[in-house]
Amino acid sequence: MTIWERVTRWARKPFRARATMLTCQEQVELLADYLDGILDPETASALERHLEDCPACLNFITTYKATSAWVREITYEEMPEELKERLTSFLRAKIRKQRAGGDH
Repeated sequence: MTIWERVTRWARKPFRARATMLTCQEQVELLADYLDGILDPETASALERHLEDCPACLNFITTYKATSAWVREITYEEMPEELKERLTSFLRAKIRKQRAGGDH
């Protein structure tokens, strides 16, 4: 079953008090859409209720947000030419060895 199928099946469930709050696994599956602001309001509210009562998930989402922000700040740097040449040589040697049947 795909994530989309699980979310669709889950989203059809009515939200009634704590008995039907999101599980930790469900909140992780919805996290990206929540942070992008594209969850429907009812699902977003259920996720927020879960985060209020689950320190582990709140810590997870806080770390996820910080990591996402940090990754956006990483700059692209060109690989030094010597490293490119060494890596290319290494990979070609591995491929030749595999084709010869020497590395399974």
